[in-house]
Amino acid sequence: MLNRRQFLISLSAVSGLAALSPVLSWSSTGSADSDTEHFYHLSLLLTARTNLSHLVSSRALHCLTAEDKSFPQQITTLLHALREANITSSDQLNGHEMMQQPVGQTIRKIISAWYLGFTGTPISLRAKDSTQFVTFTDALMFQPTLDATIIPTYSRGHTNYWTQPPATIKHD
Repeated sequence: MLNRRQFLISLSAVSGLAALSPVLSWSSTGSADSDTEHFYHLSLLLTARTNLSHLVSSRALHCLTAEDKSFPQQITTLLHALREANITSSDQLNGHEMMQQPVGQTIRKIISAWYLGFTGTPISLRAKDSTQFVTFTDALMFQPTLDATIIPTYSRGHTNYWTQPPATIKHD
């Protein structure tokens, strides 16, 4: 017979595994470790960053691959095109003819995943679309808007703050 303490410990262990399973599935994208590393270094180049989250990189790669199974091959094609064009900085891509080619679409998908924190195309007023969540607070557009962006589920004020209208728009 299972006593209460054993039941709670078992429930905690199962809950912990359930909470970690999305993280574990993101890190195992079905692609080789080299794809993950290539994607990470490609992301550094395209976002002009010196450091990015490896976990978010794995999530983005997983979501982009789930959206399009040929995405790992697109990464390989993009890396080859960048080497041939001798692109070493994201600034060099501005106005480059490569952006008008299919690899330009791959570049935009990668940058979009990093900046917006999701992949796919959201469709208004639809229950289902092709979007997949990558990150919220690690999205690169979160930091510049940190002072104005409210994290979902966190109150903007005290309990029931919305019951009284603001004194002025300036103080809202």
